[in-house]
Amino acid sequence: MWNTEDIKKYFYKNTRDFEISDVILEESKDSYFDSIDCYRVKTAQKIDFFVFVGSTTLVNLYPIRNKETLDECYYKHIGFIAEYASSAIHQNFILDFIKDTSVFPILNRRMTEIGEDITLDKNASQLSGLANQIRDCYITLTDYLMNKIRSHNSEFKNDNFKDNLSEFLGLVLPGKQSTTRRNVISSIAEKGWKLNTELVHKDSITVFDIMISFNILQLVVSSISNIIVGNNMPFNKIKCPNCKGEKYSLQQDSEHRDYHYRCDNCGLVFDVSLDEIIKEI
Repeated sequence: MWNTEDIKKYFYKNTRDFEISDVILEESKDSYFDSIDCYRVKTAQKIDFFVFVGSTTLVNLYPIRNKETLDECYYKHIGFIAEYASSAIHQNFILDFIKDTSVFPILNRRMTEIGEDITLDKNASQLSGLANQIRDCYITLTDYLMNKIRSHNSEFKNDNFKDNLSEFLGLVLPGKQSTTRRNVISSIAEKGWKLNTELVHKDSITVFDIMISFNILQLVVSSISNIIVGNNMPFNKIKCPNCKGEKYSLQQDSEHRDYHYRCDNCGLVFDVSLDEIIKEI
């Protein structure tokens, strides 16, 4: 993270005709996707600025408006970061692929309606309603996931999102080799569910709160959709018969001009028939 000298260099690089009189670290906040240091920059011209420095997100500065509090400016910054990230993600062809291969048509329709309904003119009551709609999407997702593994847990509660997701991921992404994927998806989904739960019970909600919550929901649904699509592809993974590793390279047999698989982990050379590659449906 930055120190006060870094803040001064950044400030002078991005402003003109201002002279810094003091730099104060007012607070460090943990958002749902980053840790952010909040600096106040005081100037000789009697105009103060907030500079927000995240460990993984963009740095930005804001002139402090009349009577604007740190929290008000902070949430403005979080909304900007969420909107920027949403725009960047939208341009990524990988998410276009995910969208086109979605397995949640009903859920996607509801999410499209929510996305169209998020506007800056919404009042607190309307925003609270959107928070409840996002919660309904999480529950709909849980219903779908648990329907796939209901035989493993016949007495589930659909609002127990954390445990239900963990059970589902353990089934579709089993083994130590999938630990990282399980943990990453679980972490994002659990924080998204926690944020939404807080918003549902919060008296005052901003449109930026809703934007962040909705963006996380979209990421969770896209990730799980991608897992299901990949898990249902008509091809089995090729595994080394010796160490069960999935990393390999093709090696040509100069005598027969055929190709064989060579395990990158243990070095075993092996063949795989077409019948073994094609899944039984």
